[in-house]
Amino acid sequence: MNDGDSQLASAGTTPVPAGAAVPTPSVLADAALGHIGVAGVTIPGTLLCVQEIVAECARLQGRPGAHPRITMTNPEHERNEALMLAHDWDGLTALMLESVGVLARAGADFVVIPSNAPHFAIDRIQQAATIPVVSIVAVTVAECMRRSFRTVGVLGVNTTVEDGLYDTPLRVAGMVPVRLSTERQHELDKLLHDEVINGPQTPTTHEHMVNLIGDLVDAGCDSFIAGCTEIPVVITSEDESPLPFVDTTRLLAHVAARRGLGLES
Repeated sequence: MNDGDSQLASAGTTPVPAGAAVPTPSVLADAALGHIGVAGVTIPGTLLCVQEIVAECARLQGRPGAHPRITMTNPEHERNEALMLAHDWDGLTALMLESVGVLARAGADFVVIPSNAPHFAIDRIQQAATIPVVSIVAVTVAECMRRSFRTVGVLGVNTTVEDGLYDTPLRVAGMVPVRLSTERQHELDKLLHDEVINGPQTPTTHEHMVNLIGDLVDAGCDSFIAGCTEIPVVITSEDESPLPFVDTTRLLAHVAARRGLGLES
């Protein structure tokens, strides 16, 4: 384990040694599955992603617990946060590559990063990584296109929104990105950091988030991107939202599940 990394967690099937009991068919099937690496940034979003990978694999396989090996690693969030706030994408790339290296050495076949803002550095990370790294931005924009969204609000922390992580990809795909006003964006950023990422939700967290989404309705949006992987911790489904949206956390988890099961490359 590298300095600065949290405990490396791995779940999956261990090969049965010679002379041991013959493995059941389900164990044999699990042994042939892929190995998913999760390079975490914020703990709430990372854990939600892992939980959703497991749930989606169970749904696809038709039996609980039928998921590939999953290994995750997560440096201290304050290291990531400091680099992102400083727009130090070289430094962030190096830190994320540390995590990718941990996962590659653990045997992961590919990596997902369940956090949006680090994807300002995704091209550098993908180019330098020794195993494939899935882009949350690419799969999110593709999902917006699949659902025929046109005017798409972007919600997330200040770095993601104000530096325009999704602006160019959405425009290239023929969609119009929309932001909250500066005042309301800073309100959202504070809500996410104080009540979800770094602290517990309060009795008003959910209502406050729905109110902010209402601003996008007023701005003419037909949808939005939950461009912070903690937003789905608060707004857990479209039934709770005044607008349809792309849940970037669960979407990335579903892509990872299908890839880990060998259903897509």
